[in-house]
Amino acid sequence: MGCTEWVELNQKNKPQSNAIATGVLTLLATGMYHAATLYDPGYRNEEWAYSRSDTAVLVTLMLFHIAAIVGSLAGWILIERYAKKQINFVTMSFVIVGCTVSIAVPHSLIAVAFARSLMGVAHGLAYLLVLVHGGEIVIKELRGVIMAAVNFCVISGALIGGIVNPVDLESLTAHQFLGIIGLTYMLLAFFLNLMLCYESPVFLLQRNHDAEALRSMLKLRNESTESWEIRNEMTEFKTMLSEDATTSRSIFMDGNLRPLALVALGKVASVLSFNYAVNTVKANVIDEVLDSSATTSTEIRLSIVILMSIRMVVGMGAMFAVDVLGRRALQLVSICSTGLVLVAMGIVYLATDSITPDIGMALFVACEVGASLGLTFIPDVLCSEAFNTKKKALTIAVVQVLEQILHLIVFGVVYWWDFAVYDRYGVTLLVAGLPMLGIGYVLYRKLPETSKMSIRQARIEFYKREGIVFGGSKNSVEVLYD
Repeated sequence: MGCTEWVELNQKNKPQSNAIATGVLTLLATGMYHAATLYDPGYRNEEWAYSRSDTAVLVTLMLFHIAAIVGSLAGWILIERYAKKQINFVTMSFVIVGCTVSIAVPHSLIAVAFARSLMGVAHGLAYLLVLVHGGEIVIKELRGVIMAAVNFCVISGALIGGIVNPVDLESLTAHQFLGIIGLTYMLLAFFLNLMLCYESPVFLLQRNHDAEALRSMLKLRNESTESWEIRNEMTEFKTMLSEDATTSRSIFMDGNLRPLALVALGKVASVLSFNYAVNTVKANVIDEVLDSSATTSTEIRLSIVILMSIRMVVGMGAMFAVDVLGRRALQLVSICSTGLVLVAMGIVYLATDSITPDIGMALFVACEVGASLGLTFIPDVLCSEAFNTKKKALTIAVVQVLEQILHLIVFGVVYWWDFAVYDRYGVTLLVAGLPMLGIGYVLYRKLPETSKMSIRQARIEFYKREGIVFGGSKNSVEVLYD
């Protein structure tokens, strides 16, 4: 497919990305609050943390992830019972209240904790909803790029949070500024949800609303009449639902354990490459080169801007390539390159103290480029297409809970550390890098290639134990089922 054809295809199917735009904007807002546990923005110097114990500050920051676990589990319950538009309004209400509290009471620890809790719940709800909804409505040719854009928006939010958090304007605190940005997103999200959020045909077919499902499908495909392609997609949805109806709701039965394990391993690798400990090491080394440290000041921390900008720019390129090069290739290259650099740097820091910051920065920039090729967004793409429809919401929620628990563990352990010695750098990088190499090997052996497959065909690939498609031409659905 040429560039012109791709643009025309994307333009024609714009209603599909518009339908999940509310959730994406929500993740942009919540991602700004997620930044506090990805980098050290100097919260100890903010007014709400004055005269507070380190434990109180730690718990306040961790509440985002604890609440995100609650939000993911709540999303699993709600998504089985209510329409996406209704759940979006509930999610938006959490963000609006959280942003309002951030603006109104930015100097109170209790208020900051309350706001971060609300944003965490919204994060868990929105993430689950977007992955389930997007996976069911986006055409197979664009599912990779659109679902990868979800994680890209979280990264974008984290970039904004990482830049804004250390800055203390004369009239606004960081929390007030983030709250204003979040409310701006929600104003736009409200109208998008009201006018452009179309329900998933799969959700409607599950409830025997066939006529309504067809109308929704026509709107999502930007068609006025039922075409041959739409008729085939609807037939495949019905076949998929009839197959899933014979299975149990247990996420560990009916072949669901295999895709759950593979996607969970990808998510573990994602957290290992992008967490508070590893990011602190990278930022500290770059700060040495730049001869700056905004951790204790009110200036923008350039190291965070550099690292996140690389992740965004390279990630954007990889995002548009995910449907061309495939999920499997990008994820394996990203995991292995990142793991190798982290392990090599860890060994060097443990073996010697003579490595210069310039070399360290260059290697960490290379590491960030490798990590941006798909390590963080490919698991989200796979979440949208790997699971039985009856088990999908709970399975994705479990993967998200695992991600939040890992962030909690890393942040809780290393929050007290003093990264003043290279031995700490070495241990951190080795603990992060070695498991990634093991995960890379397992995914190399077991992860199928699912680009340009329908969600039914992709799910079948994940459940198969023999004849798995690792790349190249894709078998048809009929062949896969014979």
